[in-house]
Amino acid sequence: MGGSKRSIGKIKDILMKALDDLVNVNSIFTVAVFLGLSFASPTGLHSLEVNRPECDPDVKMGKRLIMYEVVSFSSFLLSSLVAKSLKIYLSIFYPDTDTSDSDNKAKASSDDKLFHSGRGFMFGISILASVVGVLFLTISMKYVVEIKVGKLSCGIPETWASVIALCVLVAIALFIYLPFMSIALIYCMIEP
Repeated sequence: MGGSKRSIGKIKDILMKALDDLVNVNSIFTVAVFLGLSFASPTGLHSLEVNRPECDPDVKMGKRLIMYEVVSFSSFLLSSLVAKSLKIYLSIFYPDTDTSDSDNKAKASSDDKLFHSGRGFMFGISILASVVGVLFLTISMKYVVEIKVGKLSCGIPETWASVIALCVLVAIALFIYLPFMSIALIYCMIEP
């Protein structure tokens, strides 16, 4: 029984650290969302491409930018709120697994099954919402580049280079992020 409690404590520690990191990353992305919203009014703006009015942003681009920014913000907010809720859940139901209080030990062992499915579901939702937020933030940043530098359809090399670099770097980041968060999720779902 002592080994089981240490495993729950270790799982709780891993989850708490992962949730802290998830909330911190979501906070950084939320700032990026608000920066993107500051570029959401293309009316009267001209791209940096001189003497090519067809490369200037139109109202439809501004509307799409706002839509993607709002969806991105909502996803980061969902992810952060679920992560914070899970942290509160863990703090309430597993305050200190190393304690000698027999009531806490009995409660922890009786709630183990619910604890696994509940925390796994909440952790999974938080990860998924964060990834969705990153994808929509990437799309909205593409619109920011088009509004400032010029439309992709104009074939401007700087626009293409910026968008390609953005997509490649975000894809690499997600290919690193997703496996490690998935490992943490799977580890937390395994019976102690």
